[in-house]
Amino acid sequence: MKSVVNIILLLLFQVTTAQSKTTTIYLIRHAEKADSSQNPELSEEGIKRSVRWTKLFEKTKIDVFYTTLTRRTQMTCSTIATSKQKDMIFYDATKFSLKETIEKHPGKTILIVGHSNTIPTQINTFLQKDIYPQIDEEQFGNLYTITVNGDKIEHKMTHHK
Repeated sequence: MKSVVNIILLLLFQVTTAQSKTTTIYLIRHAEKADSSQNPELSEEGIKRSVRWTKLFEKTKIDVFYTTLTRRTQMTCSTIATSKQKDMIFYDATKFSLKETIEKHPGKTILIVGHSNTIPTQINTFLQKDIYPQIDEEQFGNLYTITVNGDKIEHKMTHHK
């Protein structure tokens, strides 16, 4: 009987601990692309921006990296992931869910690299509110941050040069 009570208490502790963990998600658009071809690499300016993102996240522990399959997102993400000695997870933007990602990585810090027309949509879908507009084609440097702790969700957008 005593062992059953101990097991129940342990399970309750684990559930409570899992629910109190803060999950942080950073979302960025890929850096500047080299040209307007279908799957371009980064331009020289895009490579510089990727390095700036890496410096911005230098002191931030990031556990999980997500990127789409395009060269520009992979190059942007890999610059940061490599600095953290982490692998990247590839995702299909049309099937991606922030809610599922948060549920899969509770208490973790996640970086998601996407596109001007996917990042705001993914955030708005998650928040169930139309808050963030699509990113202008010439705009780079938006950093979206979402923190989730239990039922409390906070979000913001900052711009970095």
